[in-house]
Amino acid sequence: MASFGEPGVRLSINLRERCRMHDLNEALDDLRAVIPYAHGGSVRKLSKIATLLLAKNHIIMQAKAIEELGTLVSQLRKQLQEEPKESTDKDIKEE
Repeated sequence: MASFGEPGVRLSINLRERCRMHDLNEALDDLRAVIPYAHGGSVRKLSKIATLLLAKNHIIMQAKAIEELGTLVSQLRKQLQEEPKESTDKDIKEE
């Protein structure tokens, strides 16, 4: 087995790490492109941790919004189901 002291092994390890970091940085750039924050010449690029925290908070906000919309839809469905009963009851009383 080759030791880590051999130049070829070390170069291979370094290349693999460089590729991993390039992939990570590309993924973070893609994430920065889709999360809402101020873009512009005067605004510095978000750090890696700031990007991840902003993305996490954005996901949490979106999940809460979806939950609230689900609750609202349920309430509206319930109201719609009750309306025909009320209008039928009113029609019967008017006759």
